[in-house]
Amino acid sequence: MNRRASQTSASILVIAGLAACFSSKGPVDPSTAGGDCRFSPSGAAPGTTVIAIKNLAFTPTEVRIKTGGTVTWVNCEVAGAETHTSTSDQEQWGSQALISGDAFSHKFDQPGRYTYHCVPHPFMTATVVVE
Repeated sequence: MNRRASQTSASILVIAGLAACFSSKGPVDPSTAGGDCRFSPSGAAPGTTVIAIKNLAFTPTEVRIKTGGTVTWVNCEVAGAETHTSTSDQEQWGSQALISGDAFSHKFDQPGRYTYHCVPHPFMTATVVVE
């Protein structure tokens, strides 16, 4: 494995160690959605909810979190699949293009209903409800 690949793998592991998946439905491991998801929620901090991007969909399509909580989106598509984004419909956040195994996080400081989509696939939509 070359140095750049090692650094990328290390970065993914750091993100994985910091992320959590404590939603109202309990822990969710997006790797169970199949694909090339290299994200593991073990050892993650409370207050983070994980959303898997798999089969051209956000899973789950709606999450409820507490104010101040963080959502982490993980691209669990198979290697070589098209990239995805998590992009706020209200222009409050926008991820970079996420390749398989990449993750992006956003902290929600205000209560509300936040809809979002994938820029390359605008039919991919979902919602974060902050209480």
